[in-house]
Amino acid sequence: MPLLLLLAGLLTTAAAAPAVPEQLRVNSAQIARAGIATTPALAALPAAGFEAAGNDQYLAGTVVAPGTALALASSALGGVVRQVHAASLQRVAAGAPLLTLFSQPWLELQREYLQLASQARLAGAKLARDETLFGDGIIAAARLEESRSAAQLAGLAADERRQALRAAGLDAAAIGALRAGRPLSPMLTVRAQYAGTVLELPVSPGQRIEAGAELARIGRDGPLWVELQASRQQLALIRVGDLLRAKGCGKLRVIAISPVVNGANQSALVRAEQTERDACLKINAYVEARLLRDAAAPAPAPGVAPAGLRAAAGVGASGVSRTSGASGASGASGASGASGASGASGASGTALSGGAVALPAAALVRRGADTFVFVKRGAGFAVVPVRATAAGADMVWAQGALTAGEPVAVRGIVALKGIWAGLGAEAGAGPAAKPVAPTGGK
Repeated sequence: MPLLLLLAGLLTTAAAAPAVPEQLRVNSAQIARAGIATTPALAALPAAGFEAAGNDQYLAGTVVAPGTALALASSALGGVVRQVHAASLQRVAAGAPLLTLFSQPWLELQREYLQLASQARLAGAKLARDETLFGDGIIAAARLEESRSAAQLAGLAADERRQALRAAGLDAAAIGALRAGRPLSPMLTVRAQYAGTVLELPVSPGQRIEAGAELARIGRDGPLWVELQASRQQLALIRVGDLLRAKGCGKLRVIAISPVVNGANQSALVRAEQTERDACLKINAYVEARLLRDAAAPAPAPGVAPAGLRAAAGVGASGVSRTSGASGASGASGASGASGASGASGASGTALSGGAVALPAAALVRRGADTFVFVKRGAGFAVVPVRATAAGADMVWAQGALTAGEPVAVRGIVALKGIWAGLGAEAGAGPAAKPVAPTGGK
């Protein structure tokens, strides 16, 4: 009987002892060649703005000009080009001259304005005189009304021509100088209305221009748009107002998300705008942008697993693991409340720790019904079984034989899985010899 009790105790100890995680030997050269990257396990969910290495979301698209970013320069009057002052791709300021036309209609418009302005001045003087005469009772009210109507019509006609001069490019100071006696000129200068870059200027000296014809296209200074394609999975993570970082450039802000999904590739259009003008973005250029997200899920108390993990591992409200059938009636856990074998992950028999760490979902590896992560330890990576539950924003809570701060692989997972499976192993690479579990022998 004492011998049987001794054997039972040894077998119970062997069943309760956690198996050492399998170790993969991977040297630094192989890590660099396979593009393996790690990120530390976290004791709590990261604060806003955290960017996990394997948790990034990338969107690709094209830079386009906003609808308000394109300005056209044209002439309200026809003429012949005498001089071109700017060239394509040249930056111009607002009001800068683009070209000069010789325009006979421009000369006639100035003359008509001066004539109508003079008539309006005479009509105004006549109205003032008639008002004085009507006040003295010399003229009838009907004559006064006629004078008022004539003055109003003369003023409207002069104002019409003045507005035509303004539309053609003459400012208020120049119009005042014209009324003060400046000589008439047939030279009409077409100016840029906005600051920007001349995209097109398809005119040359001697060319005849029709009234209203397009003379130049100017790209106005200001933020550009980037139209990105997002998959259905990425759409669930993107909201209007989110920030993205364009590769090699500044930040973008999402301003619109299309409610329609493309039937061919099941993607949707996401429009983002530069938060600040950056010359590195060019219209029609291909851009790759990374989504900058906030992780807002609440973190559990230090050392306490989330409720989903506590339920999966059989942890009660007191935080003490309940004993599974592994300990059975042997009473290995005893009255002390120590953990039995209930923390085992699947068939691996590895005991889980009482706490949980936050990891990117990209770090998880599944084999059958079990979940694992590759933890950088020693001269390679340890294959650690874990229990995982979602934590929001592509983060998961993982409970297993790992602690906060340990580096966990988030990129190059395929290469590590190949080494784990014994595929493509090089000299000095591959699974290390598995440790021998304790037996019940002498």
